[in-house]
Amino acid sequence: MHRRYFYIIIAVAIASLLFIVDSIWKKDVPIVNREAIIPHPSSPYKSYISGVGIVEASSGNIFISTPMNRTIDKILVTVGMKVKHGDILFQLENRDLIATLLVQEAAYQNALARLHRLEAMPRSEDLASSEALLKSTQAEVEEAKAQHDMVLNLSNPRAISQEERNKRLFNYQQAQAKLQQAQADLNKIKLGTWKPDLEIARLAALQARAHVESIKIEIERTIIRSPIDGEVLQIKIHEGESPNDLNRSPLMIIGNTDQMYVRVSINQFDVPFFSSKAPAVAYLQGDAREKFPLSFVRIEPYLVSKQNLNNEIFEKVDTRVLQIIYSLQHDDNRVFVGQQMDAFIDINEKDQNVSETSFELVDEK
Repeated sequence: MHRRYFYIIIAVAIASLLFIVDSIWKKDVPIVNREAIIPHPSSPYKSYISGVGIVEASSGNIFISTPMNRTIDKILVTVGMKVKHGDILFQLENRDLIATLLVQEAAYQNALARLHRLEAMPRSEDLASSEALLKSTQAEVEEAKAQHDMVLNLSNPRAISQEERNKRLFNYQQAQAKLQQAQADLNKIKLGTWKPDLEIARLAALQARAHVESIKIEIERTIIRSPIDGEVLQIKIHEGESPNDLNRSPLMIIGNTDQMYVRVSINQFDVPFFSSKAPAVAYLQGDAREKFPLSFVRIEPYLVSKQNLNNEIFEKVDTRVLQIIYSLQHDDNRVFVGQQMDAFIDINEKDQNVSETSFELVDEK
């Protein structure tokens, strides 16, 4: 009797356990809506070249950096902001340069004033003073000459001592020397500034001005401006940080997003089949619901190592690729710079047949 109850309890426990497991399993397994599955992109062309495309600005993604290692003082833009050519993006700390500029400007004004003073010579005041000094020395010469002539015209030479004779002679000679010096000073003033002195003053003023311009250029280098009309795509700096200490490159990315480009990389083995006139389309990677027509822009003729993968089973990774630039016709807000796309380029069957025929002829030869 007890053994029968024991088996009944075991059966009930097993049934409860199975019921719990079944409930949990049904709860964890989501119900898939077949209509909600996004189809994977596939080529709309019978023969095609596939490649990975990276969306970029039509101006290219411009990496903004700094020409010097200084602390970031102000950041005047935000991500997504539209900027014009020459708008200030951010500014480095430059108070020491501004102080140096004030010192150099004062030195330039001092050198300029010195040059103007030399250029303004002779001054009328200096001329009047020199002329008055000349007249005074002329009077002294006449007085000394009269005293000396008086000694020479004495009837009795012993009427005056020899010492007095010599003294009057020396006074007369000294007065003549002073007259010559006064005349030379007046002539010097009339000629104005000596040309070598004037040239030295000009060069000093030019040097002072060059110092001022040099500091102004250094200050301007601390103001980082936008090189194009575009949009701020990325900012990796903050106020108070030092760019070289951040180890971040680039500090900021600018690009013109009014027109988007797609950089499509095709395998080097597919290059012979490529034609710039062939139609091409692109899809958002993994999403075939919307097709984006592509318009050929240019080819970058230098092949580079493959970096972007499309995760296909037979994809070659140890190869080089040719990069082709297409313009992207879109008005979809889901397309962003840096986004990866699946691109397909049509192959002209006639050109392909010609190529295959030429290969066969080469093999036969």
